[in-house]
Amino acid sequence: MTLFLSHRGESDDAPENTLKAFALAMERDSDGVELDIRLTRDGEVVVVHDGNLKRVCGIDADVASSTLGRLRSLHPVPTLEEVLALMKPGKHVQIELKGSDSGLPPGLKRILDVWPGERKMLALSSFEEETIRRAALYFPDLPRLLLTDLEQKFGRFPSAGEVLAYIRSLDATGVSFKAAFSADRPFVDELRRLGLRVVCWGVSSDELGLAMARAGVDALTCNHACALRKKFR
Repeated sequence: MTLFLSHRGESDDAPENTLKAFALAMERDSDGVELDIRLTRDGEVVVVHDGNLKRVCGIDADVASSTLGRLRSLHPVPTLEEVLALMKPGKHVQIELKGSDSGLPPGLKRILDVWPGERKMLALSSFEEETIRRAALYFPDLPRLLLTDLEQKFGRFPSAGEVLAYIRSLDATGVSFKAAFSADRPFVDELRRLGLRVVCWGVSSDELGLAMARAGVDALTCNHACALRKKFR
């Protein structure tokens, strides 16, 4: 059954990538969450999407050149450890590694190596091909999903075989593609038959999200995942 993951937490009803948004996802019994991580200047792994806080709080503050304390003086930026501590047993966590900072995978490894939760509930993702390759060195046991817009990448909607060749060339184990009505059940079934984990993002409407769930993706990310799951099931 398709997992409905709360994208940056239940971010339609709480500020994205904040403890409030993730706590709300747990309160609503979401299947799990999707979140984004970056490194601060002082080496903290923080949960934030953009490289700058301008969009979320209106203040120009670069994450990579700021300390955790400086960021928190402007916006409630959580650390990854704090978010993981909120997760209830049996909840999935998809962690997107943002950017191409070579220090991020080892920083993440330090956290996950001591996290008491079940590693089978974790998955990693990135838009950066080199980050995915690097993640394979640090996390050979975890699902590693390339985030991509398939139509943009191939100039058309590709076959399952073309997607497999591309994903395997990066030492990834799955794909998280931009949701599209072209991704029908036979396409998803073939990707899964070929051994890939299949996830989608960019669910711009409930109609599109429901179509992806009917197509049988392993998981989809949505800002109101719990409400969409209720509508589907």
